[in-house]
Amino acid sequence: MTKVLIGVSSSIAIYKVCDLIRSLRKKNYQVRVIMTPFSEKFISKLTFEALSGHKAYSQWEDDPLAHINLARWCDVFLIAPCSINTLSKIALGIGDNLLTSTVLAYIGKLLIAPAGNVSMYTNPIVKEHINKLKSLGHIIIEPEEGKLVCEEEGQGKLASEERILDWIEYAIRPKPLKNKKVLITCGATREYIDQVRFISNSSSGKMGFALASAFRWYGADVKVIAGFTTAEEPPEVEIYRVISTRDMYQKVMELRDWADIIVMNSAVSDFTPAMRYTGKIKKTERINLELVKTPDILEELGKDKKGKLLIGFSLEEEKDLLKNSWEKLKRKNLDMLIANPLEVMDREFHVGYILYADGREEQIEFTQKQISAETIVKRVINLLNGYGV
Repeated sequence: MTKVLIGVSSSIAIYKVCDLIRSLRKKNYQVRVIMTPFSEKFISKLTFEALSGHKAYSQWEDDPLAHINLARWCDVFLIAPCSINTLSKIALGIGDNLLTSTVLAYIGKLLIAPAGNVSMYTNPIVKEHINKLKSLGHIIIEPEEGKLVCEEEGQGKLASEERILDWIEYAIRPKPLKNKKVLITCGATREYIDQVRFISNSSSGKMGFALASAFRWYGADVKVIAGFTTAEEPPEVEIYRVISTRDMYQKVMELRDWADIIVMNSAVSDFTPAMRYTGKIKKTERINLELVKTPDILEELGKDKKGKLLIGFSLEEEKDLLKNSWEKLKRKNLDMLIANPLEVMDREFHVGYILYADGREEQIEFTQKQISAETIVKRVINLLNGYGV
């Protein structure tokens, strides 16, 4: 069970940590809290004790060895919100309270989520402290821009709960994909008939976005080319938006040389209208629509992989699932293909297959999308290392 230690310092943003603790406990993570003495002016220890299910600490009287015991207990040490004062103390190695002393006793890399006034955060001295912490390997979860409690506008708001949770997931995983670059396509393309109507499908982009998060957690630099999506975008990932299959083709070809691994998860339209009507077609009893093939992005990539790992997805009727998927893997020169039945649409659980270029075939029970994405990423890591499944 992952153990998360949260250090909170004096900031109005401290109330946001309450929801963060709830979310962590829903993931079955153990959570404990250390508070700076002044932070108790904002929220009492009792609140954090009720939410975490553990004693909260702020003074050595709570436990004379708390700074040692808690530093050794945790898998992840997050400081959120981290005031500018506390951030500077950490950078200078000052241990004048229980929280900063615990930082000195901690031998891992910190997650630091600052919150404060924009002028304070951008002060050259503070920037020097931030750069020093980064150079030591600590992760600064950059604050967001917006209206601050002081009524000023600028960078200083505590990072969103989604971003902080994502960084915690990043922190607890090994980094076998460090220095690897992964390009992922996801979502549905749209082929317009006129200015308002189009051909598309119901892909949400959820799996592609889950893959982007999972690849990032294991150390990869990730870029996503996305068509239309309804799923929540992953934090800390660069996303390029496209509309049509032609648009996606052009963007993939533009970025292909950047990538070491290309994952084609997008639900591209196989056909596009031969002619796009101007304006809006008037309603009639019948209309004949001529369709032509769109570019086959995956097949084009497979013609010359340039040493890249190429991964595709297939969606087939159950009776022809494996036959058609094996044919697709070979025809498009893929290294790996995830074969799914049609029933996967809009469902979390399904049974699919992972096929490999060397002829191996693995049946997988895919459950929640993020768990399934991590299963796929682990198989990619094995493939890169020359291991079996």
